[in-house]
Amino acid sequence: KRVGRTSPFDKLSDELVVRILSFLPTNSVCQCARVCGRWYVLAWDPRLWSTITLTSQVHPSVCGRWYVLAWDPRLWSTITLTSEAIHADRAIKQITRLLARDSGGCVHVEKVIFNSCSRLSDRGLQLIGRRCPELRHLEIKGCVNVTNTGIFELVTQCVNLEHLDVTGCQQITCIHLGSVAPEPLHTRQLYLQYLDMTDCFSLEDQGLKVIVKNCPQLLHLYLRRCINITDTGVKHMGSYCLMLREVSVSDCVQVTDFGMYELAKLGPNLRYLSVAKCDQISDAGIKQIARHCYKLRYLNVRGCEAVSDDSMEMVARSCPRLRALDIGKCDVTDNGMKLISEHCPNLKKLSVKSCDMITDRGVQYIAYYCRGLQQLNIQDCQVTIEGYRTVKKYCKRCIIEHTNPGFF
Repeated sequence: KRVGRTSPFDKLSDELVVRILSFLPTNSVCQCARVCGRWYVLAWDPRLWSTITLTSQVHPSVCGRWYVLAWDPRLWSTITLTSEAIHADRAIKQITRLLARDSGGCVHVEKVIFNSCSRLSDRGLQLIGRRCPELRHLEIKGCVNVTNTGIFELVTQCVNLEHLDVTGCQQITCIHLGSVAPEPLHTRQLYLQYLDMTDCFSLEDQGLKVIVKNCPQLLHLYLRRCINITDTGVKHMGSYCLMLREVSVSDCVQVTDFGMYELAKLGPNLRYLSVAKCDQISDAGIKQIARHCYKLRYLNVRGCEAVSDDSMEMVARSCPRLRALDIGKCDVTDNGMKLISEHCPNLKKLSVKSCDMITDRGVQYIAYYCRGLQQLNIQDCQVTIEGYRTVKKYCKRCIIEHTNPGFF
């Protein structure tokens, strides 16, 4: 007599099976729908379709019914294309046409990611703006052919846009409402809360002024390697975006202590600040930041060689909530490490890379007081095996980066 074998999956509840399917890419979930009747129902659970990632070419042409289901707008709240080989403009036109066939617009699309799509142009962005009015999240990292024109049109049409990442889009010099705004431009502002313009080398102070003036609700602003930004641009940030929580002007070599005085006006709202490799910033600017931004959680002054124990004392005493600190290649000594360890016991990440005056003594202070330390970078420091072992002894979960072959 033939005995039926029970699949282990039959013993799991529907909730557990849906949870397991949630870890699979879109194409795999579609394949799971063909296993049996129960899996078909579970595979089309709405909770599995909040994000759509196309890892390979989709073949919705199994049958007429599958073609209809594959282009159901509920499956396309997120569109992701991350390949230089894809003709992005053509793909956008085809996808949005299919999704909008019933409603006239892709109202379910809230997130679009086109990273490294060098063939994406302003025409594609304009099409997204017209057909995806509910867009909230846009990433176009490395899309070098996109210009101000496409961005202007998109932000004008997508009034609910909150997250914009244009990293590496070197032709973008400004962001504001375009000429097709449905109402007078002076009565409208953008609702952007996150803006990343890293490596937008053409951005200048005047363009930054227009951006922050039109985006007063910005919370996160990253301008890494925007080399034309000066203290004037930083002043505009502190004047128009009073709610800023995270700011990065790393490698903006024209920013000085005067810019730090302007950023200090953000007060306790500022939680994250990176001024790495801004070598014109000294103790005076960092002390001003520490004095006013006392809720700071993250501070990166790597490469600011004029930063010393003097400002670290102010940081330690004023910012007890500090969780991450990078003082690599700064003029900080063991005394500065002692102050940090005594006043910031909840420190999780610390980098003292290339700090020539930090020895075992400074590292031991950190180990004794900051028992929850998770990452420590002591590359190119005068730390011996004794200091290394002390950290290992007191900070059980700490990952130590070093260049001393004797530590292995």
